[in-house]
Amino acid sequence: MTRRSFMKTAAVTGAVGALGLGVAHNMAPSDKAWADNDVHEVRTSCRACIANCGVIATVSNGRVIKLRGDSIDPMSKGRMCPKGLSGIQALYHPNRNKYPMKRVGAKPGNQWERISWDEAAKTVAQHMIDMRDKTGKHGLLCTTGGGGNPQFFSPPRFRNFWGAGNVFEPGCAQCYLPRNFTMPLVNGIGDTSIADSGCSELYKPAKYGGLTEVYVIWGTGPAWHSPSTSGRCVAELRENGCKTVVVDPRFTADASKADVWLPIKPGTDMAMMLGWMHYIIENKLYEKIPGYETFCEQWTNLPFLVDPRDNVSLPPVAEDITKDGQLLRASAVFDDVDAANEGYVYFDTEKGEVTKAFALGPDNDGTYHPQMFGTVDVKLKDGSTITCKTAFEAYKDRCADFDLDTVAEITGCKKEKIIEAIELYCSSAHGGISLGVATDMYPGSAQAAIGAAALDCMTAHLWHSGCPANKVGGQGSKGLTSCESTIFPSGFIGDTKYEFQTNDAILERLGYCEHKGLGGWMHSHIPTVLSAVLTGEPYQPKVWIERSGNKMAALGNSSSWVDAFPKFDLIVHGYMYPTSFTTEAADIVFPVCEWLENAFAQNRLNVNLMRKPVTNLFEAADEIMMWGKIAEAMSDPSSELYDANMEACMDDEKIGSPMVPAYWKTINEYWDWVAQQGGDKSVTTMEQAMEAFPMKWAEDDEYWGGTTYDGYCQVNAGAGVAGKVDPGMEGSSADDGKVVYTGFSTAARDIKDNPKKCGPYADTMLYLGRHGNEKFDMPAAVVDYNPMPYYFTPEDQSEYGDEYPLRLTEGRIPYFHHGTLRNNPYLRELYPAPELWISPGNAGKYGIVDGDWVNIKSPRTDGKDVFRDITTGLSTDTVMAGGKDAKFGPSEFAPGEELTANGQSVVKDGIFAVARVTKGIAEGTVYMERFWNPEFLEDGSDGRKSWTTENMNVLTKNTGYFNPEFGTYTLRGIHVKVAKAQRPEGIWYEPTDFEPWMPEPTENTGGAFYTK
Repeated sequence: MTRRSFMKTAAVTGAVGALGLGVAHNMAPSDKAWADNDVHEVRTSCRACIANCGVIATVSNGRVIKLRGDSIDPMSKGRMCPKGLSGIQALYHPNRNKYPMKRVGAKPGNQWERISWDEAAKTVAQHMIDMRDKTGKHGLLCTTGGGGNPQFFSPPRFRNFWGAGNVFEPGCAQCYLPRNFTMPLVNGIGDTSIADSGCSELYKPAKYGGLTEVYVIWGTGPAWHSPSTSGRCVAELRENGCKTVVVDPRFTADASKADVWLPIKPGTDMAMMLGWMHYIIENKLYEKIPGYETFCEQWTNLPFLVDPRDNVSLPPVAEDITKDGQLLRASAVFDDVDAANEGYVYFDTEKGEVTKAFALGPDNDGTYHPQMFGTVDVKLKDGSTITCKTAFEAYKDRCADFDLDTVAEITGCKKEKIIEAIELYCSSAHGGISLGVATDMYPGSAQAAIGAAALDCMTAHLWHSGCPANKVGGQGSKGLTSCESTIFPSGFIGDTKYEFQTNDAILERLGYCEHKGLGGWMHSHIPTVLSAVLTGEPYQPKVWIERSGNKMAALGNSSSWVDAFPKFDLIVHGYMYPTSFTTEAADIVFPVCEWLENAFAQNRLNVNLMRKPVTNLFEAADEIMMWGKIAEAMSDPSSELYDANMEACMDDEKIGSPMVPAYWKTINEYWDWVAQQGGDKSVTTMEQAMEAFPMKWAEDDEYWGGTTYDGYCQVNAGAGVAGKVDPGMEGSSADDGKVVYTGFSTAARDIKDNPKKCGPYADTMLYLGRHGNEKFDMPAAVVDYNPMPYYFTPEDQSEYGDEYPLRLTEGRIPYFHHGTLRNNPYLRELYPAPELWISPGNAGKYGIVDGDWVNIKSPRTDGKDVFRDITTGLSTDTVMAGGKDAKFGPSEFAPGEELTANGQSVVKDGIFAVARVTKGIAEGTVYMERFWNPEFLEDGSDGRKSWTTENMNVLTKNTGYFNPEFGTYTLRGIHVKVAKAQRPEGIWYEPTDFEPWMPEPTENTGGAFYTK
């Protein structure tokens, strides 16, 4: 057959087979979707982790036989890590979910019956309609996870179309969202997570002024989480002379090469940050940053005045911190200022008076002379006088107790090393801090994000050469653009003409009104969801659709969820393989694709990659079809399963927004839509995309060169240059050579006269807690979102530290991503069981030597910290909010009865790991990576042991104090006790044990596109 006719045949086979419809439902091995003796290469993009490195896949007679890196990728430069290289083993794993299935045995258990896609979708639809009619739409729960799910926003998209309900994922409030949402509100640019493909300036070649001179790697491990991308990048920075500081309890590969390693105790990061601020303020280092000595004065909100009348509420763990409230509004001072031109104020030292803050420009920057520290008596327009601190003075007071002797004692780091790190950090403005996931995993998540961003603001580490906090991008001279990023795919969320959900439905999201930062990803609060499931208050979630991997290995205090599963009418799981969640909880299973089978547009700096359907197996389909088929089952007005919202979400005209496309009815329609997201308007089909991508949308000289900038004060190089000023920004211009001042947008939403400063004093966070970030005003949270970071002693330390003396942390290793790939034979041979790093001193104390098996327990496994009811006391006056006006407030601050003692008793024996005795761990700390054991899902095994034997998330904490802004619970810095033990029976450990998981290539293909 010709190449064109082959493509057409493959497309038809893929559309039918992947959905399990019609005659192709029982696909025969002889129904091949390839030409004999055909060997070709497909240039695609990996999704074994969130990095999305470029890949070249070799395909022989329809089977993928080889993977290698694609050198066109400017971030990986042709490298691949073990996760990506194991893609063939993942694709052809014998335990793939091949067809939709329904449970036919009891829970927990692993007895299933094959069904069609139509039957699976209609079963889910029937339960959703029953729920709608009996208890309301808000009973829907959709969940996901970053590991193994490239369609990160499919669950909230489906919930939004349905019109009500809840969404969560363990990697939201506990991973990335606190940084992703908070840092832009402080620095006006974006988060600095190199783990999530940000920090583009760090990848800038030296020939284009890649001058990162000092780089602080705080709670992240580039060489381990993404060796081929960020790991390679940091190695190149060091080679070019960059100095690095690593703040990490572990002596990681990056720490081994660092100029300063600070082995910090888990959970004490905020004490360290406040100590850095104390030292910087006391020694006026903010005035000694070479070339940026006046940055704090000109470009931050630190001179602005704090309103002492503001009655700030404090969280129970931090009631002794300074009660500094919102910045003083200009409308309180000046008669000619109202809501239409609201602004901030400062004291001008030359004028000798309080002045309204203004945005700097080339013609007025010499007129700005703010007072930086101290207090000011301010006469208000009502005739009264108040005494206001400057924001910098407020910071000075907040840091006062954190001298470096105190900080050294709290963090376990040597004072002289802390000083060395701070001095190095302040030696150049060409650099900054990359904050990693570690601080997202305890209730100080938002405080750490504010702290790291504020430190960069105080020291001019913003928006110029070498800074992780930077902006690079734009449009190339070819007229092409970058496609969307890793986390936010295009066309999945946005406004619609059709009203799918009401304001009340948004307020009903569990825990959202108290933890408003969750709105950044449209999520709900996980412990509040669990409490509602167990108690039925304020309402009962009834249908759970889960699209990711193993919730039993990812949720904190995961055994507390055992008691919740029977409360649901239906639980659905969409994944590539069975997991512990499948066997414990699921009623319906959808088979979704491995990354070599799906499609996704992905930008990598000045190159647009395209993940392409290299092959498709059995009836596995891209996850978008799972959501679409469920919606389609409810879209027919003549059906008893009809729902008006579901009809609308299948119709582009009813949706009424080109940014929010309707669900696709065939996989080919979806693939063509993906092809159109690649940045080239001439590409409209996946067949064209197979040939066109990867695509360099801007040449290196365009993307990296051509502009002299400090971001906030920039010499514009004109139109057509990738580094040009964003024309949508206030004060920008396309005139060549013109100096423009763009500044930083970090004002609270009620400030209409934006002074364009970065906001280390996070007035934005205070405003968020009191008003929300929706289009309507939300009830205020009971606890204010403090504008400055603060430290508190972790609960596990204060309550259980004596009996459980070791602090446990976790962190990625190169072989796995979140809960994925523990069933991959090649990777498990490399890392067969979790390792517990322990110092020689602690190992000797417990009689442990290197290589011993050990048992680990926490207050959760021992029944001393049981999850409690946190729904009591919720006020109907504020819907589901429990805001400041509520009669009782949210009861998470005074939880009720224990709810999960039965489930938590399942893990009373603790978990097991192999001891690694090393000096490369902070004293008093142990480290263990997340793990689970898919071998216990094999025939004849006890499936429950898959998540109770070596899973550290049965130790972690979803009780007690939650972060006010995001509701973060405690996954790191928990306290444990360790004892010598025997290797648990049934685990696979020797290389030959993994032979049953070796890849089994198949001709039973659902069809796909193949091209040279």
